[in-house]
Amino acid sequence: MSLLNKSDTINNTYKVKLFIGEGAFGEVYSVKHKFFGIQVLKVFKDEYVQNSDINTVINEAKVLSGLSHENIVRVFEVNDFIKNNKKYYFITMGFVHGETLSDLLKRKISLDAETAVKLQIDILKGLDKAHSNKIIHRDICPDNILICHEKDILKAFLSDFGLSQNLNQLNKISDVAGKVKFFAPECFTGVYLPTSDVFSSGMVFYKMLTGVLPWSYDI
Repeated sequence: MSLLNKSDTINNTYKVKLFIGEGAFGEVYSVKHKFFGIQVLKVFKDEYVQNSDINTVINEAKVLSGLSHENIVRVFEVNDFIKNNKKYYFITMGFVHGETLSDLLKRKISLDAETAVKLQIDILKGLDKAHSNKIIHRDICPDNILICHEKDILKAFLSDFGLSQNLNQLNKISDVAGKVKFFAPECFTGVYLPTSDVFSSGMVFYKMLTGVLPWSYDI
């Protein structure tokens, strides 16, 4: 059962429209901002908050809120609210009308070369913007790439920076994060670099072209 119900109001600002689903770090909802229309709101799970430095999460969200790019889902706010005398933390993001690359590949299996190249360029443009702002995504995979139709042309957006880390915090990153199948080799030892994101995007590109990954893991 989801934490929030349809028509619940958060901080007198967000009205819940729809429960979208549950991810590794929290529950995701479609909400309507009282001034700015439809957005996506993610409520962090207790275990994520307990196992994280919430101040670091908040600071990273603030950095991400200034990360404006046509191939990155915009982060608007990080905040908290009280429900049943308990504090919950949440983040709000832009709404992209479309589907994940994962869902697209479930239907299509693979994409034609022209489309795959176009989407890969979008992904790399988004990563370039993030890396130039000293942000590493750490979880580049089809689940975290949103695809929408823009004038009959597919466009890719990087989303879910829940695992991202500031490059200045690299020496503090020791936990293994992200989808193992898309890991760069160094990630298995807890090392994350900008090139790790690029490696993962290459795995995504391979899967777009072929419908499979270049190798498999016995996990």
